[in-house]
Amino acid sequence: MKLGRRHEGTDAELMMLLAKYQANGVPIYFEDQPSTPQEVVNIMTVREDEVYMPDYVTDNQNHVVQIRYDHVK
Repeated sequence: MKLGRRHEGTDAELMMLLAKYQANGVPIYFEDQPSTPQEVVNIMTVREDEVYMPDYVTDNQNHVVQIRYDHVK
């Protein structure tokens, strides 16, 4: 299933991307709850009519330090 409305790629590509960040110590949150790449993809697949926006939080050196998915109303 394509996630074009939120992500330009497949579920597997999104999961691999998030897994790389997580493996490098970057925490992932979905609606303010700590989440795994699998949980993010599963929720977005089940709630396909809803829009969730990823926010890649960076530090002063522009390194990603958190990824947050929040519902867009």
